[in-house]
Amino acid sequence: MGFDDNNLYGRATGLDQRGRHRTSASAFDAALKDLLTEKSDFFDSLVDRWRVLFPDVPARPGRYEDGKIFVYVKTAPTLFLLRPRLRQMAAKLAALPGAPKKVDLRLEIHAT
Repeated sequence: MGFDDNNLYGRATGLDQRGRHRTSASAFDAALKDLLTEKSDFFDSLVDRWRVLFPDVPARPGRYEDGKIFVYVKTAPTLFLLRPRLRQMAAKLAALPGAPKKVDLRLEIHAT
């Protein structure tokens, strides 16, 4: 980015020049979330293969934290419908290569 007489302070002049964050607050939130997010190769592969493994399940893997996989659902009724299937889902995940010794699934409501 070169020097521009009309832009003395080096500010981006358009939204397309700002990068992926519209505000500095969202950039800080993303950076903090990235620092606090636990990395797991198994969870990353699970996110990519979720729809193949569970095509009829109205949920998605949300996060991996302290050895627990949090599965996000949109509504409370969906949560109650999926609760009885958690043991079966965990058994299916435990059979995957690279799975942890114990697969612990938790349901959580997330509207988005």
